[in-house]
Amino acid sequence: MLFKSDSFSDCYVDLIRHVYEKPEFESAPRGLKIRECLGVKFQIMNPLDRLLYVPGRNFSITYTIAENLWYLLGENDTSWITNYAPFWGNISDDGVTANSAYGARIFKPHPRIDNGMQTQWELAFNELKRDKDSRRAVIHIHTPEDARVAVKDVPCTLTLQFLVRDDQLHMIVSMRSSDLILGITYDIPAFTIFQELMALKLGVGIGTYTHVSNSLHIYERDFKMCEEILDSGHTTGPEMPRMSSEPNVKWLNGLQWSAKSCSSEKDLVNLFATSLTTSDIDEYTMDWAKILLAHRAGKLKLQDRKTEYLKSTKFSGYHQFLR
Repeated sequence: MLFKSDSFSDCYVDLIRHVYEKPEFESAPRGLKIRECLGVKFQIMNPLDRLLYVPGRNFSITYTIAENLWYLLGENDTSWITNYAPFWGNISDDGVTANSAYGARIFKPHPRIDNGMQTQWELAFNELKRDKDSRRAVIHIHTPEDARVAVKDVPCTLTLQFLVRDDQLHMIVSMRSSDLILGITYDIPAFTIFQELMALKLGVGIGTYTHVSNSLHIYERDFKMCEEILDSGHTTGPEMPRMSSEPNVKWLNGLQWSAKSCSSEKDLVNLFATSLTTSDIDEYTMDWAKILLAHRAGKLKLQDRKTEYLKSTKFSGYHQFLR
C-alpha cells in the first residue's frame, strides 16, 4: 500500500490511523506488544514540508535540530546527544557511543563499512557527479556485523538511495523496522535534510521522498497517544526554507558547548548577543543557533529568554513549537 501526501504532517496522521486502527498483526518482539503493518510505503511530495505540526505528538524542534547537527558532525558520542535526549545513553551497548548514529556512518569513514576507506556521503555524491542517471548512489546503514555484535542499538535503517531524474533529486529510504511514534517522527526530518543537502551539493532541485518500512509499528505504551493524535488531528504549517548553503555545523557545535557552560542569565545574554554579530552566518544556520540557545535558557529556567530566542527565529514554522 502506498500513502502519498504533500507534507509529513498529512502523511503521519494517515499512517497512525492505518497502523493503529487497521493493523495487519499484533506481535510482541522482545516481549513488547505492538500493532504492526508489513511492507508499508509512503511518499512525501514536498520534502521541505518536513516538520510535524501534530499537537498530539508533542514534537520537539530542539531535539530535531540537535539530532541533525549531531548527524552532520558525524558524531556517535552519547555524551553529546544526551544533552538533548537521555534515551541515547540508555540504549548504548558500551555506555559511550551510539551504534545507530547515522552521521557516523554517513559523513565519516566507518570501520564496519568498506573497511573505513572513505565516507559514504562523498561516494554517493561522486557517483552522481560521474553519472547523473546512476542507480548506484546508495548509502548503507545496517551491516551484517550489526546483527552479530550489537545488542540494544541495532540500526533500523537499511539504505538511503539518491536518484537524479529530470534534474530533481529523489530519495528512497529502506528500513527493517520503523517505530511510528519515536522513530519516524524524527527520522523523516533528518533524512529529508540529507536529501536537501545532497541536492544543494549537486546543484539540482528536490524531488520526492519515498520511505519503505518492512515493519511499521506502534508500541502498546503509545496507544493512548495515538488516540490523542487522531482526536486532535494536525495543523498546517509552512515548509522550511531551502538552504542557500550548507549549515555551518562546526560553528554551531562550538556554540552549543559554549551555551552549556553558561551558568547565569548574564552569560547566556552575552553569548546570544555575540552570536548575532557573526556576520558570515546565514539565516538558516542562525535559526538553529537560536534554538540551541533557547534550549540552554530552558535548562537555566529562564522561560522568558527561551521564548524570546525562539520567537526571534526567521522561519515562522519554528514559532509553532513554543510551549
